[in-house]
Amino acid sequence: MRKAKKIGIVLILVGLFLPTATLPFITEFHPQPDICLTSNFFANLGNMVVAFGTKQMNISGIYTGTKYSPLIAIPYRYLFVLGVILVCTGMGTIVLTRDKKDGSK
Repeated sequence: MRKAKKIGIVLILVGLFLPTATLPFITEFHPQPDICLTSNFFANLGNMVVAFGTKQMNISGIYTGTKYSPLIAIPYRYLFVLGVILVCTGMGTIVLTRDKKDGSK
């Protein structure tokens, strides 16, 4: 197997793994029971945020309880698009580096 083909396979695996691995960290997902899961996912894609870590905040010196804000917040749509781009790039790399079996060059 060529090195480029291995790189293509790694790109596809990373492109599939990245959005899937960040699913447990999603916030702002509001499921609606009357819509199927796929349409619900794409309808909420703009609202979903991947939040890592929390930081305590005290609002204006008045103690009203402790609020938490995420240290890192990335919109999920960017991770989803990055995964799609990586999968497409990996597939293109594999297709362009395949061996021609029919003898034509």
